[in-house]
Amino acid sequence: MVIIAWIIQFYKTVIQKDKNINPYFLILYVIGVIFLVIGNFLANDTFTGLLNLISAILPLLIFIAVLRN
Repeated sequence: MVIIAWIIQFYKTVIQKDKNINPYFLILYVIGVIFLVIGNFLANDTFTGLLNLISAILPLLIFIAVLRN
């Protein structure tokens, strides 16, 4: 999911020359990172899971801000 999100953002930024953050990038990125968080907790890797959880919350907040504009 994370790679798909980056491919979409790359296409929008480089090919279409659109400098705006693509909402699809943000949502796919958050979903992908949540999968990483689940995997971390299943593997009993709590520290990495918490770091990944933080990295999922930040783009989610940006997604909410993009939707409000």
